[in-house]
Amino acid sequence: MSNKVDKLHKQALREQQKRIKPGECMKYVRMVIDSGFLSIPEGQEMLQQLNSSDLKYEIKSLPVSYCILWERNVGQQTISLGTSPTGLDEAWKRENQVVQFLPESSFHKALKDQSLVCLGPRLQDSFPDCQYTVAVPKPRHGKHNASSHQDALIEMQLLQELHVEQLNRPEGQDLLALLRRYTKAIAEAPYKKQRNESLGCFKKYLANDKKQCVRVDQGNGYGRLWQQHLNRLPQVTLEVAESVIAQYPCPKNLLDHFANDPNAVQNLADLKIKRCNGPQPLHTERRIGNVLSNKLHTLYNARDPNTLL
Repeated sequence: MSNKVDKLHKQALREQQKRIKPGECMKYVRMVIDSGFLSIPEGQEMLQQLNSSDLKYEIKSLPVSYCILWERNVGQQTISLGTSPTGLDEAWKRENQVVQFLPESSFHKALKDQSLVCLGPRLQDSFPDCQYTVAVPKPRHGKHNASSHQDALIEMQLLQELHVEQLNRPEGQDLLALLRRYTKAIAEAPYKKQRNESLGCFKKYLANDKKQCVRVDQGNGYGRLWQQHLNRLPQVTLEVAESVIAQYPCPKNLLDHFANDPNAVQNLADLKIKRCNGPQPLHTERRIGNVLSNKLHTLYNARDPNTLL
C-alpha cells in the first residue's frame, strides 16, 4: 500500500512539474474575456485574430466591462453542474492579473465627466488583491486634448497605482499582442518562482542559464571560464586575456605567482601582448602595463571587501 501511495505521489509531482515547464505551461492557462468585447469593433477584431492563435479563452459576463482575467488549470476535477458527458469539469484557479481595455470613446467620456478617478477603486472592489493594467488607445495626432490625455494617464499611474499600456492602431491587433505577452508571463511565473527559490540569491549566477555563461562538464570548459572571468574586468580585452592565460593557465598559477615571487607585479606588467594574428611581419606587441597589473594584484590579494580597484 505504501509503495502504491509513493508511486501516485511521484506521478502527481511529475504532472505538476510538466504543467509549469516552459513550452508546456501555455496549455494550462486560459483567458476569461468579458462579453462586452463582442459589441465593440476593437473587440471583434481581437477575437477574430484570437481564434487563429494558440491562446485559450472563454467569454463570460464580468463585473467590469471590457476586462480580461486569467485562469490556470490546477489539474483537479470538480463535479459538473452542466452537461459534461463525464459528470466532471476541470478545476481552474484565477490568477491575480486583470487587464481592462478602455475604448477611445469611453476614455474621452470618462475624461470629460472626471470619472476616471473611480476606475481604480471599481477594479479593486470587483477583483480584490490583483494587479491592474489599463489599456488605452494612443491619442490621435492633432488632437487638442492630447495634453489632458497624458495628464490623465499619469494620474492613473501615480494616484490609483494602475499600470497603463497605450495601444497603437489598429487597437485590436496591439491588444492581442499585449494579451499574448501577459499570458506567457503568467504561464511561466510558477516555474520562474520555483527556480528562484531553489537557487537562492547567489547561486542563480552559477546556474548556467543565461547568455554568455560557460558550461563546465567533466573537466571541460575551465579554460574558457577563466578567459570569460578575465574579460569581465575593465581594460582586459580578448588579446590581454589570452596572453595572461598563456602564462597562467588557471587562477591558481597566478595566485601562486603573486604569493611566491616578490617581483610578480612587475613581471606581469612586462608580459607581452600580441595585437595581431596575421602574418609575423604584421605582429605588434605591447606590455600589459603597471596599471592593469596592480589592479589584478589587488583583486586577487585584497582581504578587505571594500577595497577599490
